[in-house]
Amino acid sequence: MLELLFLLLPIAALYGWYMGQRSVKKDQETLQNKFSRDYVTGLNFLLSNQQEKAVDVFLSMLQKQETENQIANDSQFEAELTLGNLFRSRGEVDKALRLHQGLDASPDYSFEQKLLAKQQLANDFMAAGFYDRAENYYILLLDEPDFAVNSLTQLSRIYQKTKEWQKAINVSEKLLRIQPDADKTPLAHYYCEYAQAVKIDNEFAFVDSLKKALFYLPTCSRASILLGDYHLQKEQYRTALDYYENILNQDSDYISEVLGKIRECYVAFNDPVNYELFLIRANQIKHNSNIDIALTEFIEERDGKKAAQAKLYQQVSQYPNMLTFHRFIRYQMDDAEEGNGKESLMLLHKMVGEHIKKGFHYRCLNCGYQSYRLNWHCPSCRQWETIKPVSSIDTTI
Repeated sequence: MLELLFLLLPIAALYGWYMGQRSVKKDQETLQNKFSRDYVTGLNFLLSNQQEKAVDVFLSMLQKQETENQIANDSQFEAELTLGNLFRSRGEVDKALRLHQGLDASPDYSFEQKLLAKQQLANDFMAAGFYDRAENYYILLLDEPDFAVNSLTQLSRIYQKTKEWQKAINVSEKLLRIQPDADKTPLAHYYCEYAQAVKIDNEFAFVDSLKKALFYLPTCSRASILLGDYHLQKEQYRTALDYYENILNQDSDYISEVLGKIRECYVAFNDPVNYELFLIRANQIKHNSNIDIALTEFIEERDGKKAAQAKLYQQVSQYPNMLTFHRFIRYQMDDAEEGNGKESLMLLHKMVGEHIKKGFHYRCLNCGYQSYRLNWHCPSCRQWETIKPVSSIDTTI
């Protein structure tokens, strides 16, 4: 219920900022004080999760206005604005629209009051999914200093939903000029989305957009992965490797996404020594079961199964994990003699493998959403870059 209160209080606060300077005639004070008491009563019902009673209070306030003409227009405006937002929060967007459209069309209210009504109309259309209508209202409010930040923020969300990435970039950059300390993560991913949209038709725009993503957000691993892939396809192994290995400094949780490509680059260089040093350094920075497997495979190719098994035993003992345990069972199977013992190991290996296949590979650290593939934008909590590989965040069985 607190979330609902937070939807309403900013409107009341902004309204108070506009209306606080207006003088009130002495003969209206008693009526308006009573009206304010009713308003507080309505909010108290919201706090106690009694929405129906809250609606009754606000409707009663409006009915009183019809019979008590001495009540100021300001109080009526405040009640209707709040009631409209309450309707929207309950999913009754049609009622919210009628109330807010009435406020916007009424000749009885000031320019500042109508700006508030337009803002809430934009929010109503946004909630109803009429993004083009919401967009028009937010654009109207851009030139108003007190509404610009909210309008730019909402426009970026609209363009994100409609996948109009260039527009999302434009409004986000305008928002940064107003608020230089604002979170740049969404903007960086807008550039990544735009880059992927234009890659086939405009190679220069693809690379330039990804570099801009890194300019705004140097820790953007997604941009590094995409640039690494671009140079790897062109067999520019050194440049690709630089981008891939930089992920360790940006966000080491994502290094498992490019381990195979990093190995491909080192194979192209014929440089196994530095490949091993990279894997060791990577595991020191961020222990990861996929790095354990990659290091085990490297040792097996160079020194044989016995050495690889010894290394993996050390990792399983220190960091027990399904992936490494599954590989360790395979080594045990290879050493086991034919018979019931080997058959048991084969069954255990199969069961652990099936468990790994059924498990989710990625999880959102913000809301817990799980997925089989990497999403840079969480479909549950709508946050960017919060979904991480499970191998980097789960280190124990």
